[in-house]
Amino acid sequence: MLINFSHANGIPAASYQPLFESLAPHQVIFNPQYGHNPLFPFTDGWTHLADELLHFLDQHAHEPVVAVGHSMGAVLSFIAACKSPQHFKGVLMLDPPLLWGKMAWGFRFAKLIGRGDDITPAGKSKFRKREWPDRQTAIDYFASKSLFKFEPSCFDAFCQAALSPKGQQSGKSEAVELTFSVDVEVGIFRNTPTNLKNYSRPQHLPMKVIYGEQSDASRADCIEPFCRHFGIERQLISGRHMYPLQQPAQTVELIQEFISRL
Repeated sequence: MLINFSHANGIPAASYQPLFESLAPHQVIFNPQYGHNPLFPFTDGWTHLADELLHFLDQHAHEPVVAVGHSMGAVLSFIAACKSPQHFKGVLMLDPPLLWGKMAWGFRFAKLIGRGDDITPAGKSKFRKREWPDRQTAIDYFASKSLFKFEPSCFDAFCQAALSPKGQQSGKSEAVELTFSVDVEVGIFRNTPTNLKNYSRPQHLPMKVIYGEQSDASRADCIEPFCRHFGIERQLISGRHMYPLQQPAQTVELIQEFISRL
């Protein structure tokens, strides 16, 4: 089975490499990071980012894929499948940050009065540290943050994917910077979709949402009505928003179970 994995905002796809390896013999393809191609800007509702996903599939997928997405990647997978269902065999959404009903209206209003960053993680992300004097200092910084309390192999993969030589000039300096642009990350959060109700789900396409009980991003009062509206199966597990990187073995089992039913 061919799996297309779409990453969370600000987390390069290679951070999930331990999961990909554990999914063998299934083949996993992935766009390294969304939002950095000027042909597919992070406009309101992420529709162009979903187009970036479809463009990636046109270039790299030789058959319909099982779309697996985490956080932002889950929402992009859903939108892309609604826009072009022939590209997909199924869609598995891992802790999608859905805005639905009152939350969607609240975010729209907050943006109108200049308070949108109070609703999404943009309020914190815009202050994210971007560079360090050397790689080890950056790794120590990540290790001190609760957001990055990943399973060790995933933490190592994240540090490898998330850091680049500053200015892409390796060998001239030990300084490193984030691979994923903070400005892009913030812009994506600020354009979180509030219009998902406008999409039509392809009824023949299996879809499922798996969300964490302790997640601060996937709210039951958004997940449940979203799933009811579209007739999508949902499953609640013990875990936080970053559970795919904190509980990779369990996540692999959940992905394999979904694939086994296709």
